[in-house]
Amino acid sequence: MFKLNKLKIFFFTIFLLLQSCGIYVQSDYDRDVDFSEYNTFAFYKPDIDKVKISDLDKKRMLKYIDLSLKEKGLTRSDNPDIIVTIETLSRERVYLRNNLAYGYYPQVLWGYYNHPSSSLVTSNTQGTLFINIIDTKNNQLVWQGRGVGIINEFREDRDKMISDYVNKIFEEYPPKPD
Repeated sequence: MFKLNKLKIFFFTIFLLLQSCGIYVQSDYDRDVDFSEYNTFAFYKPDIDKVKISDLDKKRMLKYIDLSLKEKGLTRSDNPDIIVTIETLSRERVYLRNNLAYGYYPQVLWGYYNHPSSSLVTSNTQGTLFINIIDTKNNQLVWQGRGVGIINEFREDRDKMISDYVNKIFEEYPPKPD
C-alpha cells in the first residue's frame, strides 16, 4: 500500500509540473478599430514605472515587447499612433490533495488494519502579465493581452521565461477579424 501512495504522489507531482509549464493567454479588443492604421508605438513610462517588479525584469519585458511590435511591422516613435503599458499581478496558488482512506483493509499475516490518511500540499506562484495598447488620438484602450502562467523567481533563464510570456501574448495581436 505504501508503494501505491508513493506512486500517486509521483503522478500528482508530474501532473502539477506539466500544468505549470503552460502560459495561457487571452486578449480583448475594440472591434470598431482598424489595427492596420497603427504604424508607430511608444511606451508610457509613468505607468510602467509603477509596475511592482524588479527593474531587470521590467527591462526584459520592454525589450521583448519592443521586439514583438517591430516584428509586427510597427516602429518606435516620439509621435506614436499607440502607446503601450504593462501591468503585473501575482498570487500564491496552494494545492491540497487528501488521500483519505476509510475502512479496514486485509493484511495477509496480521488480520485487518485501519489505513491512515495522508495529505500532500504544494504551492506555486501564478503570475499575470497585462499588455495594454492605447490609441493616442482618443486616449482609449483598444487592445489588451493577458498571459497567465507559473513564475519562478529562481529560474536562471529569466530572459527565456519573459520572452515566452510576451511572445505568447503577442500571438493574439493584431486581432484577427471575426
